Amino acid sequence: MGKLLPGGGAILSLIVMSASSVLAADLPSLKEAPAPAPPPIAGGWVFEATLDGWAPSSIANVGVRRLPTVSSDVGFFTLLRHLNGVVPLTLTAKNENFILGLDLYWSAVSAGAHIPASNTALGPYGGLGANLRLSETFLTGFGGVRLPTQGSDLSVYAIAGARFVDLTATLGLDAAIPGIGVSGSQTKDWADPIVGLAAHYTLNDKWFLTGEADIGGVANSATWQTFAAVGYNWSQSVALTVGFRALYVDYTEAVKQNGSFRLQQTLLGPQLTVSYLF
Repeated sequence: MGKLLPGGGAILSLIVMSASSVLAADLPSLKEAPAPAPPPIAGGWVFEATLDGWAPSSIANVGVRRLPTVSSDVGFFTLLRHLNGVVPLTLTAKNENFILGLDLYWSAVSAGAHIPASNTALGPYGGLGANLRLSETFLTGFGGVRLPTQGSDLSVYAIAGARFVDLTATLGLDAAIPGIGVSGSQTKDWADPIVGLAAHYTLNDKWFLTGEADIGGVANSATWQTFAAVGYNWSQSVALTVGFRALYVDYTEAVKQNGSFRLQQTLLGPQLTVSYLF
């Protein structure tokens, strides 16, 4: 075996150290730097303001005073052409133990309707066309407490509250002869107590599932609502969801010496939301 030249050991050590440094620089990091934590929320509360892009179809049976009940079944794209205005907004606040929510939906729609055959068989309304205008406000408020679940990714809240409805229905019946017809209008408001569940499931840092369902009513009214969606955290402050929402209301009230007010309506369709968290 050959002998090392004087100083050869030092030179060999330097070469080995240099090669090790080059190899270490080429290797990927075994551990990425952790992502910055979201800013702390005072008191543990997270507040969320949501603009709801709900695109519902409307299925309604409406009767005012002594006029017959008319039926209207309007898809969203048809409804959109007759939409006079809409305001959809949701506000929520929640922490590890409690949730509070306020949901507002107002719309004004004018659309065609028809008189079911059962109302015209022996009545005086045969041959009349119908038109219907609904101006309606749904305001839902609730509070809830978190239920025990396994794992921190799933949050389920039992909720209770009320849904307030303010509705003006204007019904017109027009004969084939211009200028001959009848019309009537009524405004009613009522509140239904509701109970239900709200849930949120975190899939990962970006994706999540969310949903809510409730049901309620009193002697002469009933209501239910359901919503389910998949969401994406665009940033720490902005989240998007795509899902489906359905809302049902049923109300009947007799009016002394003036007939009755009758409403049965289902709104259902896809919903896209944009939420700002603060």
